[in-house]
Amino acid sequence: MVFHNKSENILLLFPEYLKHFWMDMKYHEKELFLFEEMKKGKEYAFDFFFNYYYPGLCVYAQKMISLQEEEARDIVQDVFVKFWKNRQELNIQFSIRSYLFIAVKNKCFDLLRKKNRSIRTQEITVQNDSSDESFETYVFAELEALFNNSLSKLPERCREIFELSRLHGMKNREIAEKLNLSEKTVENQMTKALHILRVELKDYLPLLALFEFFHFLR
Repeated sequence: MVFHNKSENILLLFPEYLKHFWMDMKYHEKELFLFEEMKKGKEYAFDFFFNYYYPGLCVYAQKMISLQEEEARDIVQDVFVKFWKNRQELNIQFSIRSYLFIAVKNKCFDLLRKKNRSIRTQEITVQNDSSDESFETYVFAELEALFNNSLSKLPERCREIFELSRLHGMKNREIAEKLNLSEKTVENQMTKALHILRVELKDYLPLLALFEFFHFLR
């Protein structure tokens, strides 16, 4: 088993027959298909999960549970090793994402307990909740608060234009008409907003991408 670099084009790992219909599949269908392939010992399927989730899981362990960078990498690597070794016995009911995040979370808390570090009350509550859906809701809420905090730091007009574009789905022309601005001004303000947010959130981008926030920053 080889851990491929996260920057590698993931489709290059796939057999030719799969490339033809891959783009037409929904993500949930892709995960289920690849999970079954992985259980059969197909390393390309494991490589997909590793490439896709590894960066975000490391950010989660480091930034949201306050581990050192090396500790975070070691824990995530260990989770993926067990994910591969125990693949035939795994019974994942909700999603691969939930399984991996909860596995990383539990190992992080095990390490923190061993080192007698304090754990935030709300994280202990989430740890004791066995519901995958509850955990995903918790992580999403944490990221949403982080994103909204960064959004609040934008200049007022800049934030207004960004929200109309990304949160309300308006086109530049429509925003310009609504705010009585030129389209060029709207474009410039959007460029400014995206630059500020990408800089503000740069350490969290791999994690935000796993929870559908990244499309706001494109």
